[in-house]
Amino acid sequence: MAAGGCGKFVDVGYERFLGRMKKQLWCVCLAFALLWVFGDAQNASCQTVDLTLSGVGNDEISKDIEVDTVNNVNKFVEKVGSLDFAVGQECFQLKLNASVVADVVVSTCKRSSFDTTLILLKEAPTETQEQLPDDIFLNRFDPTCEGSEGTMRSTVEYRTVENEEFLYVVVTGWEGARGAATVSFNVKKAEPLQISWGLDRIDQRNLPRDNMSSLSRGGDGVFVYVVDSGVNPTHSEFLATDSTTSGSRASEGKSFVAESDLSDCTGHGTHVAALIAGRTLGVAQGASIIAVKVLRCDNRGEKTALLAAIDWILEDIKEARKGAALVVMPVLSEFSEALNAKVNETLIQNDVPVVAAAGNFSEPDESSDSCLSSPGSLAGVISVSASNTLERRAVFSKYGSCTDIYAPGVGILSAFHTGDYATRVIDGTSQASSFVAGAVARLLSTNPRMNATNIRPAILSMSTKGVLDLDTGSSDPNRLLYVRDIPNFPVERPPEGWYHIYFGFQLRSPRNCSVDFNAELGSTLRRWLIDQEMPFSRARVFSCAPSFNPQPGTSELRQDEFMLDVQFEVGVVDKLSSVTFEKISDTMESEDLQEKMSVESDVVVEVVTALPWVVDARLLQFWAAPVLPGTTSTTSVGSIVGIVLASMTAFIALLLLLLLVFRWTKPAEREDTIGKSDKEQLLLEESGQSDSGFPRMPTQTQAEGGL
Repeated sequence: MAAGGCGKFVDVGYERFLGRMKKQLWCVCLAFALLWVFGDAQNASCQTVDLTLSGVGNDEISKDIEVDTVNNVNKFVEKVGSLDFAVGQECFQLKLNASVVADVVVSTCKRSSFDTTLILLKEAPTETQEQLPDDIFLNRFDPTCEGSEGTMRSTVEYRTVENEEFLYVVVTGWEGARGAATVSFNVKKAEPLQISWGLDRIDQRNLPRDNMSSLSRGGDGVFVYVVDSGVNPTHSEFLATDSTTSGSRASEGKSFVAESDLSDCTGHGTHVAALIAGRTLGVAQGASIIAVKVLRCDNRGEKTALLAAIDWILEDIKEARKGAALVVMPVLSEFSEALNAKVNETLIQNDVPVVAAAGNFSEPDESSDSCLSSPGSLAGVISVSASNTLERRAVFSKYGSCTDIYAPGVGILSAFHTGDYATRVIDGTSQASSFVAGAVARLLSTNPRMNATNIRPAILSMSTKGVLDLDTGSSDPNRLLYVRDIPNFPVERPPEGWYHIYFGFQLRSPRNCSVDFNAELGSTLRRWLIDQEMPFSRARVFSCAPSFNPQPGTSELRQDEFMLDVQFEVGVVDKLSSVTFEKISDTMESEDLQEKMSVESDVVVEVVTALPWVVDARLLQFWAAPVLPGTTSTTSVGSIVGIVLASMTAFIALLLLLLLVFRWTKPAEREDTIGKSDKEQLLLEESGQSDSGFPRMPTQTQAEGGL
């Protein structure tokens, strides 16, 4: 049989033999193909990582998983936007508690032997992603990873929404890189964002900090051009700050980096932009950000790109933007005549304010002189150095005669590019310059007619003087940024060469808005101001309205008190404005006023609505007494002599006038006021026995009259 069988096999012929072999080979190939597909499907499934929070308390889950993509042939994502990805990918399915809003952080910061890229998706991945951009979060570089020299490590951060049970993370290499890495997963219950200590510091003159920011929304209508690494416009800090508008206040201007979009791949631009205009972390929460990208992902750029960007900014301001604008340049170069000239000719001379970082230094042989950096060394630019929580110069901050002002720059919390709710704590004069840029935006919003010429002296003169413990010599200015709200109160134009200083209270009273009560209130406030030896020219209640409170146990409202907004005006010549302003500021913080109001008028001071603010003859408004071109904050010896001589002349003239009046006045009329003090005479005026008092106020809400 065997022979017969063999003989039969031989008898079929050579061609029939080959045909049979082809069929068997096809069967073998098909079997291998099925095994390969099945095996790849097994390998290509996403590994589940359980990150389910209990929802009780502030629980947190952290896990580390080791990956090695050297021999990995998986491909979960082939393309995201214009980016192509090769094989060698790992996928993780993150299982979450759908009832808890949580912050999820995935990172390769701990260990990575290759340049990693993390892709976070809301849906299971497919090779060619067809999902909307809002459903994909990608990061290929987190410069805050410690010990990442030699490799680009990455982080993605995401805040979940209700009923979100799964997320997906794909780990891949940048430009086909492969290797081993530790992927760290962290999830915790989302918490409200806390402000940085810097924002807490700049709204008060002296320590201790009060752990809050008094700055309400400001900067509306102002465009801030951030010349940096780009900005993440979808970050929550750039969302509109009111219910009348939607979308982001950060927009992509233009990139001057070759073959690069406007996305921020280092986080630096996003960080500084949020300090300027972030809705929680920023100084000017209503300002708009325009991203101008000049830095690559290694945080470096070309000077030619910077020069081109400056030209584009001016063109964009003139052609595309409405309202006031300023430029902040956290980027800097070594001293450059060409760069300084470009900034001066293109921006400063076209009335565009510019704020720049003074610069950082770290090496012992590196210069600490802020005059050796550009564009901060340019006279018209506001150059900013960094201070720390101890009121000292930051150890890394450049300083010198080219520095204009200090602002907080150590350990500053702000937004980051790794997620729409991501934050980081970063040091730098870039952060300090961002605080100043926010203050400029607020000032421009209130005074759109201000420009580079008068913005700079205003910001510097309103700063807090002498509070920093500097080790930098007398050439370094001891000025710390100071910024406050300017209330939306009615103001009037003072005479040329004068300022009006305004201040106000919000009072709560169980009494009503009658004429008699307003007169009584006015008498009490005026007496108190005179006791404080604080001059004022007039006062008015510009708002008096009933306050309604819920009736206990019902849905009805009960009217049981009245709210009054009281405004005072002081007229003062510019040379005395700073002294008068500081006196008013100190008086406003006195608890004596609260006690006096309660005792004498049945009025409780509920809120000090407005610390003093200043209006000049151009109707420009400031949160402190400024010194602008053409004015002085101190009186020179010559001025003092002139003032003394003028005062003596006026005094002699007054004596002569009084003598003439005395001679012509009847004796009986003189006796009526003999022996009365100034205060007694004031009381006569208040009681209506004199016409020299302030006019009384109408009884209706929003009426403008005197007390």
